[in-house]
Amino acid sequence: MKIILATDFSQENQMLVPYALDLLKPAGGSIVLFHAYMDHFEVINAKETAEEAMRQSIAYLEGEMEKQGLDGIEIVPKLMDGYPEQQLLHLTRELQPDLVLMGTRGRGRKGFLEGSMSKSLMSKSPVPLLSIHEDYKYKQNNEVLYVTNFDRADAMVIARLFSILKPYQLHVHVVHFIMDGEPAKAAKQMKELEETLKYMNLDGELRFKLIYNSAPRDGMKAYCAENNISLAAFIPHRKHFYDIFFRDKVTKNDFFDLHIPLLTFQK
Repeated sequence: MKIILATDFSQENQMLVPYALDLLKPAGGSIVLFHAYMDHFEVINAKETAEEAMRQSIAYLEGEMEKQGLDGIEIVPKLMDGYPEQQLLHLTRELQPDLVLMGTRGRGRKGFLEGSMSKSLMSKSPVPLLSIHEDYKYKQNNEVLYVTNFDRADAMVIARLFSILKPYQLHVHVVHFIMDGEPAKAAKQMKELEETLKYMNLDGELRFKLIYNSAPRDGMKAYCAENNISLAAFIPHRKHFYDIFFRDKVTKNDFFDLHIPLLTFQK
């Protein structure tokens, strides 16, 4: 497995390391440690500063691997000069990793890993993107929420979800919110999705749930709290998804406001 770990070298960003090591622990692989810096006249010694910070980050990562007795994991440093979002997309397209892992500072916080950048990358990354809020306290991703609007890609995306999070004993909650309209149709579509997934022999448990709620953003928060959800997964680039499915305008911000890791996929 190959993971691009995007870092700003902050102490808060170190919370990404346990997730990367969890995913690589069973079979090994590589961590591409990525950082972009702006080398221009306004920033003095930007390259030298980034190189020193990279050495320290590698040492920290090696120390965490040693504590866990891990081997078979290669660390590949990648420093690039330029705008972080553009350079990360360029590197992702070039290397085609299994996953991009990055932190986010949430809305209103500026910098390399600001919330707006991670939200933008969710819709552009050609590979799955796992973003984790800097204030989130690490725990294993066992309870996973997948919100469905019965997209044709749902079954394949859920299968990829199981593949990426294979090291965990997964319990995936496949949820659809019904506000009004056709509950019988939703029940039929959920049953069809359940039957499709049954024959895919996924290594984990699946729970299928239809939720009647006139305010799905509140319903999503309540469901996550009641079921100890540790990660939410969705497809962010469906342009109609938030305008038609969630009529009271659930957006990426509402997923971000759950303050749990977010795993996003392209179809």
